[in-house]
Amino acid sequence: MTNFKVSYAERFNDRDYVEAVIRQWENGRQLFTLSSSGSTGKPKKIQLGRDMLIWSAEKTFAALDLHAVGQDQLSVFCCLPVQKTGGFMQLIRALHFKWHIHFVPPTSNPNTQLANSPFIYGLLSFTPTQLQTIIACDQVMLAPQATVLIGGSAISSAFEEELRCFALPSKIAFWETYGMTETASHIALRKVGIDAYFKLQPGVEVSLTTDQKLHIRIPDLDFSITTNDIAVLHSDGFAVLGRSDDVINSGGIKIHPSLIEPKITAILRTKGIKRRLYLGKKEDAKLGERAILVLEGTALKDIPFLLEVLKRELPVYHNPKDILFVEEIAYTETGKVKRARL
Repeated sequence: MTNFKVSYAERFNDRDYVEAVIRQWENGRQLFTLSSSGSTGKPKKIQLGRDMLIWSAEKTFAALDLHAVGQDQLSVFCCLPVQKTGGFMQLIRALHFKWHIHFVPPTSNPNTQLANSPFIYGLLSFTPTQLQTIIACDQVMLAPQATVLIGGSAISSAFEEELRCFALPSKIAFWETYGMTETASHIALRKVGIDAYFKLQPGVEVSLTTDQKLHIRIPDLDFSITTNDIAVLHSDGFAVLGRSDDVINSGGIKIHPSLIEPKITAILRTKGIKRRLYLGKKEDAKLGERAILVLEGTALKDIPFLLEVLKRELPVYHNPKDILFVEEIAYTETGKVKRARL
């Protein structure tokens, strides 16, 4: 039997999987298989070694200064899919450090589950969408001085400012994470409201390929991988511009949707339009590719006017050439947009 405590909320459907992983971990299993998010296509099966999982857990423990919480007192909250990296690593951290972990069904509004829980949590992990829902609640059920990991997709500058203002009186620490399934969760962290760029975990090295893709090395684990993320290196960290697959090459201008989408959201809000969106692309005989704004919901009137507003307000040549309306934008379980071929 394990020394740590695990508990489950009602309607949590992955209890058998969790208890199988616990048995495998305690029996010394060396390889575990997870699926990637599937944000750019079919999810891939990826094997992670026990040494990588322990390395990740210990680097997180040190970087977040969880010694201050008290290793034997910390409770972990898991509302992410446990068979994906974010939820799985919450389980591994609890197993490795003998923490208490409480599982609830993945939901867009974890605040309700937090309100109904008898436990006080020191370490929590959310997607940006989940955390936005929590912060918007009248009574936010996050414990003072809790440590909150944010992953799955990038957070907007507007939401970052909300978190910064929220964190000041509460002393809650919000950390944006950068990583992938292959690296067993994050290899870099950014303290929201404090750090401008992602800071590497000790023992991690990064460089850029000739086409600006981020390359990651962990020499102690004999591990290296070239990601699909376009990045910029700085003296105190790195910034991610977006996935190479998503870049729109329009007449020689490279448009990074992750940089333009927040600007479009802000512009549309000034016109009273509050909808989920993303910037997609179509082939174009003249430009090579042209940017298309995908908006969730019924079609709006006066599309030419909206396109003209966006052309006027966005950086030159970065404006969408058309607007496509869809009934619902699809997301992965971890909150990433599934960008459809247009």
